[in-house]
Amino acid sequence: MEPLEKQIRSTRPLLIAVGALLLGNVILSGALAALALRPAPVVVAPGVRDHQVVVPDQVPDAAVRKFATLYLTFFDAYTPETVEERSTYLLRFVAPEYLKTVTQVLTERAIYVVRTKESTQLTLPPPTLLEASQVTRHEGGVLRFTAAAERRIYIASELKIAQRLRYILDLKPTLPSDEDPYGFVVVGQQVRAEPAQTPGREEATHGSR
Repeated sequence: MEPLEKQIRSTRPLLIAVGALLLGNVILSGALAALALRPAPVVVAPGVRDHQVVVPDQVPDAAVRKFATLYLTFFDAYTPETVEERSTYLLRFVAPEYLKTVTQVLTERAIYVVRTKESTQLTLPPPTLLEASQVTRHEGGVLRFTAAAERRIYIASELKIAQRLRYILDLKPTLPSDEDPYGFVVVGQQVRAEPAQTPGREEATHGSR
């Protein structure tokens, strides 16, 4: 019997170690299961991709500036050959409640541009030049981008007018999609021109004020 008792005593540390490992595995498995079952946080990723995500009330100003600059460049820099394509591209970024109105405005403008052979050049401050534009936050989650710019209008190849403009763009964050990878929709837009705009042209204004 004595050899058996010695054998049992010699294997006791091994049994304790195995038991500790089994207990640790059970605890770890339970923790992983709890993490897997916990509801995932809802996030919105406007203006960012890959592993960068932000919650809706923490949308960075840099993302707003980047999207607004892109949108306004497509909106107010065109030629008779590109105006229709650019107008169609812009519609994917317009909030559904304003889509009908904006479609009509852009269609009428495209007809005018093709008929008169009008072209425009728009110079906006780059998104990195923070003091040249402003991003403010308003009720209902509206993000307002305001920036001064210069627009030159040509008829054929002749410069007709150079304007100093102030663009005001109201945005709301939304879930990015294949159609709208930037995660913003436009809910309001104003263009204020000084000096007075060319007769026969009306600046596009829609949405919230």
